[in-house]
Amino acid sequence: MSTIYADVETCSRCNFKSCGAYVYAVAPTTEVIYLCFAVDDGPVETWRPGDPVPAPFANPAAHAFVFDNWTFEQLILEHVLIPRHGFVPIPIEQQDCAQRRALANAFPAELGLRCAALGLPYHKEPEARRAMLRLSRMQGYKQPKDRERDLELLLQRCKTDVESTRAAYNSPRLRPLLPEERHQLLLDAKINTRGVCANVPFLKAAHALAAKERNAINIRLSELTAGTVTSIDQVGRIMETVNACGHNMKTLGKRSVAAVLVHQPEDLTRALLELRQRGAFASTRKFKKLLDHAGPGDCRIRGALRIYGGAPGRWSSLGTQLHNLMRNDAEFPASLIDALIADNLAELARFGNPLRIVGQLSRAALCAAPGHELICADFSAIESRITAWLAGEAWKLEHFKRFDATGDKDLDLYRVLAHRILKRTTAVSDISAVERQLGKCGELASSFGGALGAWRRPTTRTYAATPRCRASSEAGAARTRRYANSGSG
Repeated sequence: MSTIYADVETCSRCNFKSCGAYVYAVAPTTEVIYLCFAVDDGPVETWRPGDPVPAPFANPAAHAFVFDNWTFEQLILEHVLIPRHGFVPIPIEQQDCAQRRALANAFPAELGLRCAALGLPYHKEPEARRAMLRLSRMQGYKQPKDRERDLELLLQRCKTDVESTRAAYNSPRLRPLLPEERHQLLLDAKINTRGVCANVPFLKAAHALAAKERNAINIRLSELTAGTVTSIDQVGRIMETVNACGHNMKTLGKRSVAAVLVHQPEDLTRALLELRQRGAFASTRKFKKLLDHAGPGDCRIRGALRIYGGAPGRWSSLGTQLHNLMRNDAEFPASLIDALIADNLAELARFGNPLRIVGQLSRAALCAAPGHELICADFSAIESRITAWLAGEAWKLEHFKRFDATGDKDLDLYRVLAHRILKRTTAVSDISAVERQLGKCGELASSFGGALGAWRRPTTRTYAATPRCRASSEAGAARTRRYANSGSG
């Protein structure tokens, strides 16, 4: 069985970065400019729209196919090449992804960087990339010769990508996937093809609310600064305005803003920083992207996961970043989801800052398809268990066994650690779910060799959800500052 290495170059009125691979592939304006391929070690061949279907693609059963990023090529094959140009479906079992193999070996996903890391004589030409961008976005050309020049540059880029994909894929430094890893790779492809259903009513309502709230904040900023600051995202201008009042802020991070506000600054600084706190919720900016990535017709988000995106073999999330949807640590009631969809802003306002509330509810962006249930599963404390096993901590493994057998919260090691960090005198079982995250952050930061910063960074994100937690967190931060300033350790 011969191996086919292939790459496609496309163009479309659809913005790939905004909508993702699936929506891009199904867009009616998306078309293939070139398909370049090579059979085993043979020369690179070129197919253009209007040419006969190449022999390997007309009879795919006799071949194995390697693409650099099989998600994109498979979608273009399914939605462009097959229905419009007479290509034949290629079963996923006959395909392989050079990018995933590289990631499984801890090499870069981007082809040019991967070749550099492997010491291969291939690199991306900047001028060819600019030509690709002009052609892919269907920009007009004043002179036909300019388009012909870009087409030639693009063709060379496509051929080089085939050669570099083949060289990297066959590098002796990249081990093939084990059978069980290959099984997971195929399962990942099927999961990404099916996708997950987007809760479109929630996303539309959340996006509209976020836009409305941010616009109101921006108008107020402009009023306070006489037009000097017109957006919550103008970090440099906000800091300049605040520092002109006698402060020395170098960042507008949560910690820095809180440190200034705690000292009761003058009215202008207080107003600006409070507006910054009120509007700077990155989680609320996801809603538009999630909507754009939802497929037309069935509203499913596809291709959002990538196996081996993180070592060792963990999934990462692409484009929509489904892994970064916030937990509802503040434990806002689910009824607020319905209130948001019904545009009942008064009900949301009862619980505080609407942007913060919507951010905490962002996992409602995903839902079950009609007639189905969405089930969430997770391995309990998997990192802590495995590091304990690797380190030979038999006492810890025995502790986990007793916890699994009884479900007793007093035996939950994350709660035990949080209980000690917070110096609580009540029962360990009284540690709340959000407080438990403090113990989890400390446990994992230490288990994977992190220092003080590795513990503090996730702690500030996950632990400051409730007034009680904020008070404890601020006290902990004060203790940390005293410790750091003492010169100890």
